[in-house]
Order: sequence, then structure tokens, then C-alpha cells
Amino acid sequence: MHETIQELMADLGVQPGYTTATLEQLGAADSKYLRDLKLNVKSVLTSESLSAKESYLLALAIATNNNNTVLQAAFTAKAKENEASDAEIAEAQACASLLAANNVFYRFRHFVDKEFYNNAPAKLRMNIMMNPVLGKEFFELVSLAVSAVNGCEMCVKSHEQSVLHAGSSEQRVWDAIRLASIITSLSKMVY
Repeated sequence: MHETIQELMADLGVQPGYTTATLEQLGAADSKYLRDLKLNVKSVLTSESLSAKESYLLALAIATNNNNTVLQAAFTAKAKENEASDAEIAEAQACASLLAANNVFYRFRHFVDKEFYNNAPAKLRMNIMMNPVLGKEFFELVSLAVSAVNGCEMCVKSHEQSVLHAGSSEQRVWDAIRLASIITSLSKMVY
């Protein structure tokens, strides 16, 4: 197995010897992308504006959103190593699920933009958003990152405003979006 693949899997805490057909093809071609991916993953998981625990919880939410069980297991273990509670881990995953529904719903409203749909009550239960275990600011940051991955413009704008209103910084938003983009990219290689 290609050395960079082994290093990347070790960094993630994925079982030794794990590989995919895509990783094998890149390794056989000695693709420079493998090194870029490894460095990008390391970079986004060690941000100055996100704690290690927050980075791994955010990565877990993105892996959950991408239905990537290998990365879900890896990021759950890393989050626990960084003192995330079971309740925080569960909420990061629940947030991804909730936002998957919201992103479809609000993207439809935005795309169609008809008075009836814009004024009809959503009738979607979202109690998890009221008093999140993760704290309001971080829950909104996770919601923003998942919404960006899912391409819901209305949701991205709303959650970005909420994060900043909660006292967060644009740097923190930027780091969360960078992390979401790289973990989504990683999900195409590790599945």
C-alpha cells in the first residue's frame, strides 16, 4: 500500500491496511493528490479557531451527512479522545440529520419562490435547536457547515448570521467551511 495512504489512515485512526479502490488507483499512479489530501485533512483538523474536540465533532457531522460509516467511526473515536461526551457526539450526528431535512425543504422554498410555499407553515419538529447540548453558537456553526455541503443558500445565509450574532468570528466560520469541504472531499476517497 502507498505510504501516504498508510499515513493518512493512521492519522485518522482508521484500521491499518484499510484502503479503497479509489485510493489504490491514486497510489498506483503515485498521484500527488494523495499528499495534498493528507496535508489538507491535517490542516483543517488543527485550526486555531476550533478546538480539537470541535473539529472532530464538526468532521463527524459532515461524515454523517455524507453517510460515510468509516469516517463516522474514526471521527467518533477522535472526538471521544478529545473529551466529547456521548451526548455531544449524538447531537453532532442528529444535527446532520436535521439539517438534511431542512436543507431540502428550504432549498425547495428558495428555488420555487412562490407565495404559497413561502407562507405555508413548515410543520417540522426542530426542538434540538432550542437548547443544544453543543451550545447555540457551535450548533449553528455545525448547521452552517452541513448546509454549505448540501447547497442550501437560504440556510447558509441564515446560519452564518446566527453564528455571528452569537458572538463568533468570520475566521471561525471560514475554518468550519474549510473543514466541511475537505471532509467531503475525503469522503470520496474513504468510504
